[in-house]
Amino acid sequence: MINTKEKAWQRTRGVFLLAVAIVTGATLLTACVVGSEVTALPARIDYVCANNRVLSVARVQGQRVAGVRVDGRDVVLTRSESAAQEKYSDGRYALYLEGEQAMLEDQGRVIYGPCVSPVPLPTYYR
Repeated sequence: MINTKEKAWQRTRGVFLLAVAIVTGATLLTACVVGSEVTALPARIDYVCANNRVLSVARVQGQRVAGVRVDGRDVVLTRSESAAQEKYSDGRYALYLEGEQAMLEDQGRVIYGPCVSPVPLPTYYR
């Protein structure tokens, strides 16, 4: 037969173990739930593309615009909604930036791509 002191100890021990399990589970869950990884794109990147072509991209933080050089002339593109990390367009040209990769289209035809950054870009979690 179990005496009252022993019952109280078992109850206290059970509550303590339950509390430890809850805290441990919450800690593990918090460690697993993180935002999506996003590449921090600098203001200017010279991407290296297929056929050793260079796609120079200049972005203005907070202005939602990017500039590219196409056939010797500067083209300014406005940021638009996309599944890509960033997309800029002017109706004719579309620039897609996704991590260390880039692609430029002219009326839906790829003219620069695939392109990659020659240096690793930093990432962060959002």
